[in-house]
Amino acid sequence: MIVRQIIWVGFVALLFFSNSCATDKKRDEHAAPQTDLYNVSDRVGCKVQPFYKQREDGKAGREVLLSFDEGAFSGEVDISVSCEGEEEASTIDLDHDASEISLLLPPGAGVKRQCQARIVVRGDTKIIRKSIIVPPKGQWEVYIYPHSHVDIGYTAHQDTVQKLHMRNIDVAIDIAEKTKNYPRGASHVWNPEALWVVDAYLESADPEEKTKFIEAVQKGWICLDGNYLNTNTSANSDEELLKLFHYSNQMEELTGVPIETAVQFDIPGASWGVVQAAAQNGIKSFFLFPNNVARIGRIREYWEQRPFYWVAPDDSTRILFIQGYPYGYGFTLKGSKIGQPVIQKYTGEYDRITTDDPMANFLDPFIFNEIERLEQKNHPYEMYIMTWALCDNSLIDADLPEAVKQWNETYAYPRLVIAGAKEIADAFESKYHSIIPEIRGDYTEYWTDGLGSDAKRVGWNRLAKERLVQAEALNIILDHKGPCLLKEAEDSWRWIMLGTEHTWGYMDPAAEPATAIEATKASYFQQADQTSREILNSVLEPVTKQGSNSFAVFNTLSWSRADVVIISADESSAGDRVVNEEGEPVPSQRLSTGDLAFLATDIPPFGSKMYHIVSGDPHAVTGCTINSTMLENEKVKVVVDPETGDIQSLINKQTNHEYVNQNAPVALNSYRYLLGADSSEQAFAPTDVKITIKENGPLVVSLLIESNAEGCRWLKREVGLMAGQPWIGMRNMIDKISTRTKEGIHFGFAFDIPGATTRMDIPWGVMTPGYDQIPGSNKNWFSFQRWIDISNADCGITWTSTYSPLVEFGDLTANILGVALDEEQWMTDVENNQTIFSWGLNNHWFTNFPLEQGGVIEFQYQVLTHHGYDPGLANRFGLERSRPFITAPVERDPLKHPVVSFSNPNVAVSMLKKSDDGEAIVLRLRSVSDKMESVQLQWPGNPPKRIRRCNAQEKPGRSIGGELILNPYGVESCYIEF
Repeated sequence: MIVRQIIWVGFVALLFFSNSCATDKKRDEHAAPQTDLYNVSDRVGCKVQPFYKQREDGKAGREVLLSFDEGAFSGEVDISVSCEGEEEASTIDLDHDASEISLLLPPGAGVKRQCQARIVVRGDTKIIRKSIIVPPKGQWEVYIYPHSHVDIGYTAHQDTVQKLHMRNIDVAIDIAEKTKNYPRGASHVWNPEALWVVDAYLESADPEEKTKFIEAVQKGWICLDGNYLNTNTSANSDEELLKLFHYSNQMEELTGVPIETAVQFDIPGASWGVVQAAAQNGIKSFFLFPNNVARIGRIREYWEQRPFYWVAPDDSTRILFIQGYPYGYGFTLKGSKIGQPVIQKYTGEYDRITTDDPMANFLDPFIFNEIERLEQKNHPYEMYIMTWALCDNSLIDADLPEAVKQWNETYAYPRLVIAGAKEIADAFESKYHSIIPEIRGDYTEYWTDGLGSDAKRVGWNRLAKERLVQAEALNIILDHKGPCLLKEAEDSWRWIMLGTEHTWGYMDPAAEPATAIEATKASYFQQADQTSREILNSVLEPVTKQGSNSFAVFNTLSWSRADVVIISADESSAGDRVVNEEGEPVPSQRLSTGDLAFLATDIPPFGSKMYHIVSGDPHAVTGCTINSTMLENEKVKVVVDPETGDIQSLINKQTNHEYVNQNAPVALNSYRYLLGADSSEQAFAPTDVKITIKENGPLVVSLLIESNAEGCRWLKREVGLMAGQPWIGMRNMIDKISTRTKEGIHFGFAFDIPGATTRMDIPWGVMTPGYDQIPGSNKNWFSFQRWIDISNADCGITWTSTYSPLVEFGDLTANILGVALDEEQWMTDVENNQTIFSWGLNNHWFTNFPLEQGGVIEFQYQVLTHHGYDPGLANRFGLERSRPFITAPVERDPLKHPVVSFSNPNVAVSMLKKSDDGEAIVLRLRSVSDKMESVQLQWPGNPPKRIRRCNAQEKPGRSIGGELILNPYGVESCYIEF
């Protein structure tokens, strides 16, 4: 049979192979004088193909294609091939118009190394002798992960997108049933991608549909991955990141099939904290399939098709990380030719995409070029990972199983395999585990800048996730016997995760559908805020007595602490004086707002104290002083520049160190407005500054700095101090003018701490920018969790931002607009100085995120001055600002004894909650130390019957005593039975 198909293999391959044929004309003339020697060098083409085909003996042979003038050979032709010490002979019959011959080399030829193949073709009167160099070509397997990218709201309203993905599950089961007997690799497998789809499907499924779904999972037709959504993991809190994988535990119980993989689509990068959070939930492998072009920085350069074992900050936990080809290539090859209106059709006469020619618009020549590219780089793995989706939120391509079947019938290698993530991970590890490297560091995400397009609601979400953790702890502290709020808390966490999910709006934010889609996204944040408040109030309700003049102050953290408590004007109408349980007066102050402030001290860990508001004058305290530009207490002195409204001096009175860099272009709390891609030199500062005293002490003092500011109707900055505290607070309010002009608002903090190291709190870790980042990570901006510390051995500061997670280091480096294809825009290192810019808001994106935002938006910052770096101190300060005291009017003190306590300052309680099974308490500890840490648990009240280790799945393991040893930056969870 004559092979007539010509495969294009790319320009590089053509150049190489066109020169790979060698001839010896003189020798041929002597060897066969009786024949009409064919002019090899001028008239015969030779191409070594970039693939293997199936030989008659069932083995794979590299294909070589000889081409010649039509009719040069006809009839019976003898062929001999010798290569790698093997010689094979065959006879074929050519038509009179034949112009090419396909030959398959012996097995193993040209697989691991280049080799020489000698070919002789004899006809009746003509002979060809060819000596060719066969370049090496691996016998690759290409793993294809079929999916429809879950982009909630990007292509249609969120409800419509959800219905499409739910329907895809039913269609996938149908296709899998029809292709179940296809050869290995060709039978259909479906990956819902995000468990949000499965959650919605099972919520509405009838019993028969649920049974079919479970059976499909058990048969491997539906492959489940552990992540609930595609989310900005760098913007997660510790507990939120655990919740990202929590639903997978429920799916394991439902189906009996372990879920050991997670996938992240679209978003370039992932937080280092993913490693511990995933492992705590039984996840062993994490896949990243990023966007192929938009704002992806240098992410493809380093890790595409190069797996590594990602080692957590604790240096002991690790998961397999695999970054495949960007997920959008199915659209480039096929989806774009069919058209998005068709492949995103949600109603109508069809529910899947089928065509007359499944092999059309498939992987040829894409995959040959990709393999060639990798082999030119001496790529050590002969496995290629890609996905197949026709576009975002698309119908299923029902052609895929047939296309793979036909491909594998045509080619032996590269061989295609339709698979789920677990099969891919298992294949990689079984073959290459010994050469997969270990990598340590943060894969800092690029798309977190989109959080700045909705600054107000992102701030709500940061508060909501901390409020939920406090509510869970308070539920334990108050020893409620009723429901453990499991369902309500899970629903609230779901709203939080839907807020953090990577899609904010429509593909064209200027188009009409964007309004409704953005409103629905906004409702997720509103629901998170509302439900978290309702849960906290429901926990407090049994002990609350409205109208009481007595207040309980609850501490939901694991150490004793002090802070100023604010009681509203209505609730504090009984007087200006506050006394404790012993009747002793405590410092108090009626604020300019009418609210009452008092100092609550020594509130025990997971405990409370009672305070009573009585008539009389406030108890005086020698604490804070203030004048028109200066604030001072026993610990620090703050001076505000009357011209700019910036903090021009911050001095720790114990060390006399000046913390403000006097030579920097910004001071502390310096407003800067940046247009488009302008540089910091072009940024606008406030004008027409007016400073007045707002709070006059002695417990609390503050200055109100009002000014005009570009981009806003007004800017108000309040700088405050409390008696006895070595930290300052800043509350900035803007009335933002809504505009689609590309812009950014930044607040600068230029510190002077010579030779300092910058450390940043991230989920389940502490990261030094630049040093603790893997190659390809974003360095233009960062998202932190609760605190940033800049310290040398003698002095330092800890900085927090309550509402806004985005920061830049050194300069205004977050001025990149549009798709940003130019890699030179992206920094390769982090400037080593002590300047932090809080990137409050922006509208830099061209798609997906809102084009404008307006109205009153609040930002809060705090700066703690201290001696050298103390991780426990930094973490406690950040947690105290994120989880303030909770107060409630009560009749009596509802607490007798704290439930648990311990004294190690480098370890904090991340979560204290009732277990999901309602049988125990779960205590989760987090270390912020780079050393091993010991914790001795103490039980001031009722000691537990048994303590067992558990992970985030809350399945109890072996029993332990009262002492826990935590790895550096480690996490330990305990299942405690009383």
